[in-house]
Amino acid sequence: TPKCALSSADADGPGSICAAPGRAPAPDPAYGSPSAAEPAEPPAGRRRGLGAWARKWVRGDEAYEVPAEPEAVPAACAAPDPDDPAALLLAALGPTERLWSRGPGHPGVLDLGLGAGSRVDLRAVGSLGLAGPRARLAGVARSVVAQLAALHAPGQLEIVLVCTDRARPLAERRRDWGWLGWLPHVRPAHGQDCRLLLAYDRDQAAARTGELTRRLDDGPLGTHWAAADPEGVQQAARVYRGPYTLLVLDGDPGAGPLRDVTGRLASHGPAGGIHVIALADAPAATPASPVADTYEAACAGTPAFRDCGAVALLSGDVATAVRTFAVTGGRPVPCGDTATADAVSAAWAERFARALAPLRADGGPAEPYRPAAAALPATARLLDELGLARATPASLMARWAEATDQGQGTGGLAEIVLGSGRRGAVGAELVHDGPHLLIEGPAGSGRTELLRSVAASLSAAARPDRLGLVLLDGAGGERGDGLLPCTELPHASAHLVASDPLRMREFAQALGAELKRRHELLDGVAFAEWHARRELGDRMVSPRRPTPGEQRGDIEPQRTGTLRLRASALRTEAAGPSPLPRLVVLVDDFDALVAPGLGSTGRPAAGSVVRALEAVAREGARLGVHLVATTARPDRTAETGLARLTTLRVELDAPDQPGPGRAVLRYADGRTVPFQAGRVTGRIPRTATLRPTVVPVEWERMGDPPARRPVRELGNGPTDLALLASALDRASHLVSATPVLFPPAP
Repeated sequence: TPKCALSSADADGPGSICAAPGRAPAPDPAYGSPSAAEPAEPPAGRRRGLGAWARKWVRGDEAYEVPAEPEAVPAACAAPDPDDPAALLLAALGPTERLWSRGPGHPGVLDLGLGAGSRVDLRAVGSLGLAGPRARLAGVARSVVAQLAALHAPGQLEIVLVCTDRARPLAERRRDWGWLGWLPHVRPAHGQDCRLLLAYDRDQAAARTGELTRRLDDGPLGTHWAAADPEGVQQAARVYRGPYTLLVLDGDPGAGPLRDVTGRLASHGPAGGIHVIALADAPAATPASPVADTYEAACAGTPAFRDCGAVALLSGDVATAVRTFAVTGGRPVPCGDTATADAVSAAWAERFARALAPLRADGGPAEPYRPAAAALPATARLLDELGLARATPASLMARWAEATDQGQGTGGLAEIVLGSGRRGAVGAELVHDGPHLLIEGPAGSGRTELLRSVAASLSAAARPDRLGLVLLDGAGGERGDGLLPCTELPHASAHLVASDPLRMREFAQALGAELKRRHELLDGVAFAEWHARRELGDRMVSPRRPTPGEQRGDIEPQRTGTLRLRASALRTEAAGPSPLPRLVVLVDDFDALVAPGLGSTGRPAAGSVVRALEAVAREGARLGVHLVATTARPDRTAETGLARLTTLRVELDAPDQPGPGRAVLRYADGRTVPFQAGRVTGRIPRTATLRPTVVPVEWERMGDPPARRPVRELGNGPTDLALLASALDRASHLVSATPVLFPPAP
């Protein structure tokens, strides 16, 4: 009948939309449905049936045809509830403008209907508990989730399922929720390590809840969100504006830690836009099972049920009615009338979900940013974090051009990418965040590899004529190659191994002379200001290219207007590096220079090198010279100028699982960002020769991490650093970038 086609409510039930003929509920103004009181005149000609009329209503057409026999359509059904299951299915089959219509700022966001006349606002109650006999409860739960999926776009609402109750067989749980896997709302789009946001076992549940708790850690309450008071949670929830996460918790998650974390998510999750719908198998609320008994049975079956701000209990002899309660002081308090519950079958839900499966949101209003929730990877490849998985001269020249535009007026920037974090690449910029960087970590933590990555990342960010690298191995080559692989980079101007006292003294003198030269050239002006003035002068008067005689200095240059250039200035403006490029000194094992061992061959000259490095730490910010050093013994370097003046630090963890390179970046303002250091000396991955394989994946395994192709390194192939160095060398030749000399030529 038409009544059944447009509403699942009983015509005689309380609050039914078909309770009285001729009385239609007020439609949602956001849907713009035509008024039932003023039906459009049917056009002449062929008339269509009820199905065509319903689809036209769902599409929201201003003018629509009415059926041939108007008396066949009850007046109360002229504008059905937009949350009605039939209307939702028609909207999904459309698609129409009614689909995913509740975007950011809509007053009905996360507002759902449990039945005719019974509505719940998840933003107001925080989390909702649903309890009743399993057969009826499953249908109501499907209806509720389908409402939210139909009215909210995947970018506005993601749906996470945790269904790990071992009291129910896996086949039964899969039968109840298999349709959910078709929805685009369960696809991981924010860094989650899974195929779909589903959890059918304990490991998957731990992964899904861990992703949500990490998101709360980054929220307004920080890492103390689990201990926040209810008022603070409510205040944070009121100011939160999306996007949102719906966590469907079906039954007891099992393990004690999972019970605790799901309970905290139900009570504190709204502060970060996470709302829980907890389902509990319990007897219907009847005179034989009062509300208090049904509520306690639900809390025993699903521990998170007690932490929900509102609960809806199925009642009646056949559990077809629903009653809504607000939870106050641990007791359910009635807050609404009894209504006939909306429920849908598994077949209806699968048809609905399959209709949404191929859809994508069109380019509407910009969706709010959702922070990624991925855990730190066990390993990271630096070239991937740099966006240079295929390092080519063209890609490097594009990066250099962009860096030149961004660094105009400052003498260039010194950007560093350190590795992979939870939200993507993690790094710093030495000019604004530095000017120096100190890397601390025990033996085996990956200090040297991280310093190599710093050298590679600096080289990829600037041309070799605008940034030079000076490499220093403080341990004297006692710990392997050290920074020797970085000498292949065209930016590397010099490399010193602290084992020869004579070369060490020459290095200290050359570094001191470079600081003195820069001091004289700048003449009391800051490095960035000097370059800004120089660039302004170049724009005002473009210098002509000197003749060969003028370059040699034996021909007096010609006058150009009122500007008379000296031959020495013209020689400077000739092809070649800038007279003041940025210089970065990278020191491995700085503690070995500060306190060399008794048997160290570089011990006699270590003091002179340390004094030169201390001068860089004091004056480098003004002169455009930066210092990046590693130390395994922070106690030995704590009294140095570098340790006292450096506010940008990296602290590496002890060499433990999952492996070396786990670190924390600390900024000057107190922010801390954990990351996995990017590796740059690994061999090129050997994946091109692997054959593709196709395997079936069941719904219950969609919550596992995706099966990744095994990455094998070529045993005799080039390293990523060598690959990058080759591309950098070719790119520098294409842009005619002459590398920086150290010591500079007279």
